[in-house]
Order: sequence, then structure tokens, then C-alpha cells
Amino acid sequence: MKRILILFALILLVGGCSELKKIEQTKELMGTIVTITIYDENEDKAKEIMEKAFDEIERLDNLLSNYKNDSEVSILNKNSFIENPSDDLIYNTKKSLYYSDISNGAFDITVQPILDLYKDSFESKKRAPTGEEIEDALKLVGYEKIRLKYRNISMQPGMKITLGGIAKGYAVDRAVSVLQWNNTIKHALVSIAGDIKAIGNKGGANKWVIALENPRNKGQYIAKINLDNKAVSTSGDYERYFEPTKKFHHIIDPETGYSAAKLISVTIIADKAVDADAIATAVFVLGPDEGLQLIEKLENVEGLLITPDKKIIKSSEFDSCC
Repeated sequence: MKRILILFALILLVGGCSELKKIEQTKELMGTIVTITIYDENEDKAKEIMEKAFDEIERLDNLLSNYKNDSEVSILNKNSFIENPSDDLIYNTKKSLYYSDISNGAFDITVQPILDLYKDSFESKKRAPTGEEIEDALKLVGYEKIRLKYRNISMQPGMKITLGGIAKGYAVDRAVSVLQWNNTIKHALVSIAGDIKAIGNKGGANKWVIALENPRNKGQYIAKINLDNKAVSTSGDYERYFEPTKKFHHIIDPETGYSAAKLISVTIIADKAVDADAIATAVFVLGPDEGLQLIEKLENVEGLLITPDKKIIKSSEFDSCC
């Protein structure tokens, strides 16, 4: 699980005497922990809308997961083609290809064959894959081989995609949209692992406060982020890995086929969680220099990067943005 601590405080409505109640629930969806927190006067109403937001996340999990045999992603991976898929899969695919283009391929959803290779090698053979095995798997990697035409998605036989670097952010945004329908919920936070988005603030001048934990020193916090209608996403080498040393983790450099090693953590702040999620992955692969350049080119995006030697690098407006 991504190490982000969400700090909550009881707050009061500005200009009134009604106390906002904290309504919070956690479920296990999308292979991780999902938490929705709402501050509202009407607890029953908040709980009802919260369940609808969870339902939306579950719906997306059923469509976009590559671990569910009947999901659209699994169908595409099995057949190398899917006809008239959901708007959700089309959106995530188009958005992924956009970030592949602007990151020069650092973000690439076709790395699933590499992930499969690592998983099988460590579980079945009790060793890391050889260079030759990685080179063979790389033949099935390449976002430019994905085709979208007439609402159909196709790719070369043997290729597989994973939306692990973007779908959680998308699900956060969709859950937020459900909560905000007809301006119903005005103070909420949706968190899927390290992908978080705030609706408004916590009432009055109280913002949501996100504490970023040191990835190499649990319990130590290196920065606090104030969120108000913003999203934040963190990617790190400590999130998911294949063996205890964490040298082989799930953020793959599509060019080399090896786990990206130029950074140990990337935190991105953006307007939408789907963008923050994808950018965090891309920057992690790019490394400090090219990653920072990408952040600075993007509008309303800021980032905090941590190098293997524990150096903290911030984008130009990170400290003042939130």
C-alpha cells in the first residue's frame, strides 16, 4: 500500500452552528484499499451517496482489471481485439497513449508481458528473469502498436495491457463525480491507495492535509500537502515488488524491461487524479532530470521527487501550489 497519511480534523460550518459529521468507510476494491470520507450535516444522505460512489469504483474494477477473466481488459489481452468496448476503456486507452507520446514512451500500458515474466520467474523459477528472457518479452511491448478505430481496440497477438498506472486515478475521479452529482456533497476525500482527490475543503478555511511519508523511514514525514479541489498521486518502488530487496518492482522501464531505478518516489499534484496517476508513473521512469522537465511543461501540475540517495527535488511551484 502506498504510504500516504490522511489527516482528518473535526470542523464546523462557517457562519453557522451546525456541526459537520464525519462519515467514512473503507472497502477492498481494485486490489487495494479504498477509503471515502465525507463531512456533511446529513449522515443518512451522505451514506447513501457514498455507496453509489463505491458501486462506481466496483463497476470500473470489473471493466478495467486485468486480473478478472471477464473484464474488458482481459478480453482484449486474450483476443488482441475488442469491439465496441465501454467509454471507460476507450478513455483510459486514449489518455494512456497521450501520456506515452508526451513522455517519449516512459508511460506504456503494454508492459504487462514484462510483469508476467517477472511474476512467473520469481514464483516458479525462484530467480530473476535472464537478459535474454527480458529481450524476448520486450518484443511484445510498444504502445505505438495499439490501434483505436471505430470504437474498436486492437494490438498485435501476444501483447497485453495493464491500466495499473492510470485506472485507479480514473476511478477516483469517477467516484468524485458521483459524490458531486447535483452539487450534493461539498466536503469529501476519495482515496484509492496513493491516488487521492478532494472535493472542496473540510469546511471554512480548513483544507484537507495529506502527509507524505518518507519511503525509507516509516513514521517520518517529508512534506504536507493542503488539498482543496485538487488531486495527488504517489508512485514508489516500495508499493509492489517481486522480491524482498525491492530491486525488482512493478514500475517497469518500457525501454529496458527492467524496473525503473532513477527515483524511489514521485508525488504529483494535478487537477484530476487520472492525470496525477499517469504523470507520477511516467516521471518515475524518466528520472529526476527528464521527469522534472515534463512536470514543468504541464499546466497546473507540480511534483516532488525523491532520488535513491534521498535527495528531494521539487517543481518550481510545488511549495506555493497547496
